[in-house]
Order: sequence, then C-alpha cells, then structure tokens
Amino acid sequence: MLPKYCLVTAVVNRVSIMAHAEETLRNLLNTELDTRGYKPRDVAIKAISTNGANYTSQLFLVDVTSPGRDDLHLFAKVAIINDALRDRMCADWLFDTEKFTYTKLAKVYDEMQNKFQVPAEDRLIFPKFYAVNAEQGKETVIMENLVASGYKSFNRFDSMDWEHACAGVKNLALFHALSFGYAKEYPEEFEKLSANMKYMLGKAPEDIEAMKPLWMKLINSALAVIKDDQKERVAKYLSSCPELCTYNIPKSRAVISHGDYRLSNLLFKKQGTKVDAISVDYQTVHAGCPATDLIYFIFMGSDEEFRAKNYERLLDYYYSTLSKAMERLSVDPVEAYPREMFDSDMKETMPYAVLIGATILPMVTVEAELAPNIQDDDISKFVSMSPNELFAKRFSGIVNDCLRWNVI
Repeated sequence: MLPKYCLVTAVVNRVSIMAHAEETLRNLLNTELDTRGYKPRDVAIKAISTNGANYTSQLFLVDVTSPGRDDLHLFAKVAIINDALRDRMCADWLFDTEKFTYTKLAKVYDEMQNKFQVPAEDRLIFPKFYAVNAEQGKETVIMENLVASGYKSFNRFDSMDWEHACAGVKNLALFHALSFGYAKEYPEEFEKLSANMKYMLGKAPEDIEAMKPLWMKLINSALAVIKDDQKERVAKYLSSCPELCTYNIPKSRAVISHGDYRLSNLLFKKQGTKVDAISVDYQTVHAGCPATDLIYFIFMGSDEEFRAKNYERLLDYYYSTLSKAMERLSVDPVEAYPREMFDSDMKETMPYAVLIGATILPMVTVEAELAPNIQDDDISKFVSMSPNELFAKRFSGIVNDCLRWNVI
C-alpha cells in the first residue's frame, strides 16, 4: 500500500489537473459562445469519467442556455497527458490529427456527399463540431453531445452482437468509401495528403528500443493465458513483430484509415429495429489499409463464439456495403478495390489480430478502477496490469482462431 502522503499527493495532483483542464475549456467556450452570440448565458460544466476508455484527455459535458437561443448540449475533450509522456505517446500527432479530421477532412467528405446527393441513411455522419484549441498542452475539441440526442455507448466488456457489429462495420465502410472517392475526385491532393499521413505510434527507433523491456512484459502476460502447446508459435510471432506500425501502412490501396476503430470509440442509436453508429474519436487517422481497421474492430470487440457464427458474413457485409457506398460516389469498386484484393489484404493482415490482442486488448478489458492514469503515471503502468479473466478468454479465442486459420 502507498504511504498516506503519496495518496494525498496523487489526489491533489488530479484535482489540480482537473481544474486546469476546466479552465482551458472555459476559456475556449467563452470565445466560441461570444462569437455565436450566446449572451447572456448560463454554462454548466461537468467532468465525466472515461472508465478506462480514454488515456489522453479529460472529458466534459457542457450545457449552455441563453435567452432566445436553442440550448446547446456539448461534449469536450481536454488534453491532460503528462509532459514527460507527450513524445513517447506522440501526443502532438494525436491532437493534430483530430483537429485535421474535424476542420478539414470532415468538410471534404460532407462536400462530396452533397455533390453526389448521397441519401441521408447512407451518409457518413461526423459529430457536429464547434471549436478547437491547438495550443500545446491545452489541446481541446468541443463537439455536440451525442448522448443528449439518444446515442449510447456499448459496454466494452461485452462481445458485440450482430446489430451493433453491422452498425459499426457500415460506418467504417462509409468512411473508407469516402477515401476512395477522395482519391478519384482530387487525385493529386489525395496523393500528397496520404503520403504525409503516417501512423506515428511506436515508429521512432529510439521508442522501439526503449519499449523492449515493456514489450517483453506484454508478451509474457499474453503467453501466460494460452495453452502450453500454443505458446511456441505465438511467442515466435510476437518476438519477430514488435511494432504496431508494421500493419498501419498502405498495402494494395492506400485509404484514409481510422487507426483505433473499436467499440469504445463509437456511439450507437437504435431507432426501431435499426441501429446506427457514429465514431467519436479521430486521433489516429492515417493512410493505411482497410483490412487493418476491420480486423481491429472485430477482434477488439468480439469473442470467439461470435466470430465462429458471424466472421465470414461480417466480411461479406463490409465489402458489399463498401461497394455500394463507392458506387454512390461514382467509384467503380471492381476497378478501385476488387473483392480479390480485399480478401488478399485480409489474409496478409490477419496476424495483426494476435499483435493487438497482446498489446491493445489489455487496455480494452481492464476494469475501470484499475486503469492507469496517464496524467500522473508513467507508461510502464500500461503493461503492469495483471491479465484478468476477460482478457484471458478473449486473447485465447484470438489465438485459437489464428492458429486454426494458420495465419501465424
């Protein structure tokens, strides 16, 4: 147990960080609300817990009322990452990428969907964006509070069901289709953009070297939960492929990929029998491969039983949805990304499931009260989490699938 003075110091630090984050948010809100004519106004700000689903930002809900104006229900993210960890976690890239997505990419995609008169039910929807602060150490994004509009999060400890899986896959397919449309409509701009949109996490050689001891802890924790006769093959694969960025590069076709497409970064809304999904986190957008996003979504959010029943038909649903979305943008899917190419990308990328199972799944399955606090913990805390029962079940299932499919 930590000495009492350490616990007191930790609490004081967190209170200070929270106060600093709220002050940063209020300053940005005041500027934006003045510009929008919300005077006089009442502003209520409430900090909310990430419940182990976010490690770089403090989250807030904001309600704004003003005479004669519609009430605003907002959601905000304010950077709280420790200065010592900014470089290690590529925080500048994460925050710059989200700013780019909301201020540039979302506008391009909306213009394209308007140009081709994409029906409302088939459009990719971004959360309504209000303001951004790009100042280092005070990075803030303010958008609409989708929960106030009826959207809900999915319990990250549950395996996805077919309805939510389809909603998430449809949203992803629409996102990828717009990238193909972007490449066709503005080929020179897309080529220049994609050449500079590299996935940065774990990319620097010095980071790879510094992470080796931590990497071995992750490997050993993952190996501890699988069957003895599986350990040699899994250990051989993990030891030979220590960089996440190995798979976050374009393969047959470059598309603008999400990079962290999992249930915790989506919100869902059910209307009758229909479920819609919307992504609420765009910090890892990069030029990559469609298969990487799809594998990440399926294997970080499902168990072995779900995949046994639905994996192949989920791939079929993704590709058919992608093809129809491309056609609405006047892109020929057979020419731009034929099914054979997609299947090849999936086969080549499939080992990625084991890699993210060992490195990302522990954070996806960690109990909220045991999740590390990025503002006052060093990065080693991310690999000191003891594997829980859920992680053991999920990772064992990933290994079973990948060995059965002979992908490692």
